[in-house]
Amino acid sequence: MEPCTAAGKWLLFQNDLLLVRSKNPLVLPGAGDEHLFLENLSVTGTLPASRGAFPWGEYTGDRELPPVFETVGLRELWVLGGEKIFQAAGTAFQMMDWKRNNRFCPRCGTAMSLTDNDRAYGCPQCEYMSYPILSPAIIVAVTREDTLLLARSPHFPKGRYSVLAGFVEPGESLEEAVAREIFEEVGIRVKDITYFGSQPWPFPHSLMLGFTARWAEGELTPDGKEIEDAGWFTPETMPEIPPSISISRRLIENWLAGNK
Repeated sequence: MEPCTAAGKWLLFQNDLLLVRSKNPLVLPGAGDEHLFLENLSVTGTLPASRGAFPWGEYTGDRELPPVFETVGLRELWVLGGEKIFQAAGTAFQMMDWKRNNRFCPRCGTAMSLTDNDRAYGCPQCEYMSYPILSPAIIVAVTREDTLLLARSPHFPKGRYSVLAGFVEPGESLEEAVAREIFEEVGIRVKDITYFGSQPWPFPHSLMLGFTARWAEGELTPDGKEIEDAGWFTPETMPEIPPSISISRRLIENWLAGNK
């Protein structure tokens, strides 16, 4: 995949929203706009070349925005600008979130300083080191004969179902996390757990690790907390599913492609 390039553009955020000159067509702030925002940036950085080498910054949250800017959420950005710009902005957001939350040492309270080629914060007092946070989460497409397990969280938009997911706990392998999450959320055991793919997920700092698995035993029993309903679906009975922004959609489409 060819990386997108900055070409003089900035990735600017305020209160977790991206600032743009225009939504449609998507136009990011450029070098000619720097007089409007540079003095009001609280944290800044530059993305690696693999993510376009964009300069990025956080516009101070309590400052009124210049009227030339609009705000866009990261999920909306995928629709407006596509995968490459979403990945770049997601990377910038994760770095911004890490920087603004690690200004002081969690061990002794001393102000932290960037170190290790700006890849970490170091404490000059107790030498504690803080690197950017990644929270691994598994997401699984479970099949039973010619059906796919889809479930509904109370937090989903009305009518939407998806494959199951959950965070990896300390001391777990990824495969153990898959088996535990599926059993805890819907009460079944799975087998033949196979890696599918991954996706950075900047909400705020997850790494989604996709798997496929097959039903082994048990009947679906939603836990009533994280999952309010679950069922086995055929290609003909599919409910509303997540948008193309997510690896959950890729898992579902991969299963559908094999059942056509």
